[in-house]
Amino acid sequence: MRDNLQFFTVKVGEGSGCLFQPDDSSYSYVLTAKHVVQGIEDIKIERQWINGNGALENEELEILGQPFLHHAPNKDVAIIKVKKVDHIDMLLRADLSTAEMDNWYLCGHPGTRREDSFSYRKNKLRIENSVEVYIEGEIERAVTHSEIVGQSGGGIIKSENSCFLLAGIQKKMAVEDDVESISRIHFAPLSLFDEIIEENRNELSPLFPPYITAFENLLQEIFPFRNLIAKQQLIRNTLTAISEGICAGVTPEKIILMYGKKFLVEGTSPDILYHKSLWKSLLEFFTIITLYGEQIDFEDLPSVHKKRKMFIVDTDNWVKKLEEIYRSDLSEIDKGGAIVICATNENETNKLELSSQELAIMDISVPIDKMNISNTVENPFSDLRVVNIFKFQDCIINNVIQLANITGADSKIKIKELTDGII
Repeated sequence: MRDNLQFFTVKVGEGSGCLFQPDDSSYSYVLTAKHVVQGIEDIKIERQWINGNGALENEELEILGQPFLHHAPNKDVAIIKVKKVDHIDMLLRADLSTAEMDNWYLCGHPGTRREDSFSYRKNKLRIENSVEVYIEGEIERAVTHSEIVGQSGGGIIKSENSCFLLAGIQKKMAVEDDVESISRIHFAPLSLFDEIIEENRNELSPLFPPYITAFENLLQEIFPFRNLIAKQQLIRNTLTAISEGICAGVTPEKIILMYGKKFLVEGTSPDILYHKSLWKSLLEFFTIITLYGEQIDFEDLPSVHKKRKMFIVDTDNWVKKLEEIYRSDLSEIDKGGAIVICATNENETNKLELSSQELAIMDISVPIDKMNISNTVENPFSDLRVVNIFKFQDCIINNVIQLANITGADSKIKIKELTDGII
């Protein structure tokens, strides 16, 4: 099985680094340790990976300017801007206050492997505790200092269902071999890199993907209408024209500040709040509501949610998460409203909606008096619809014959007539 963590991992001179996509689509970052780059001229950054055919690939990254070093002597972190690297925005920053401590990996290019053509290595570790400004982690299998040399600056990464999380950047072994032999390392949390960015606001962008501060960056990815056999471009253009109007009025960043984590299904990692699937689906959701002629008050989303509310869950099959869905905060949805689900790992879904009859026979062990529901709802299994966000696209794809003769003049009206009430 291919190791996807290798795609985020780079050689930085004699050390390592981790790629990360910030809030600017014109460049990417390499996050590393300050001692890896300080005082060194002509730094070379190289990414290595094994492709799908088992062949080794090497890519030298183009560095943009000088590294940005933290000014504090006790904060061993640095940021290097590089020419934009595609397909790395699936690596999201992790909130260590809520993260699971197990199943992380230190990824890098240790010196012991530099003689080999492929030097990438990962070491499984558990995050332990804070040590001054750093975090301590314990590598699962015993390693010596000499085995880790060269991995300084490497990322502490883990794989989730549909994305990858970055906890920080390795600094060094916790102690030398002749003092302790407990295979522990220290790594810098991302908050230290935030400090570099704050000091260089005119030149650096925050550690969030570009779509967090601008919905516009998602316009080309919403409403893909796979397998739509007719009028695909006109239908997409009609809907994205509505989306553009929404983009002008609000950003994901603003919604996060106002609304926090209320879009997350119970038990979903808070880090999924920055997942692209959520914001693509939410932009589609707002577009559909606007198409139906309803007003969206971004200052008062609970009022919008009386009729329908969208949730995201990190899974490849949303029906398997019904227990968690019914444990979520459903209190904003009035009787007759809809729970609208986006699943991070589903481009399509085999189940578009669950009927009250289906829900009645499913093994959902959440008693009603333990549910967080509106006082207008007596029986959530019959009073609330449960529907997947893809149902809107599915309706258009399977009924496209009814849109075969639409034109730019009437496309919005005809799409609304066909889909009204689907979501």
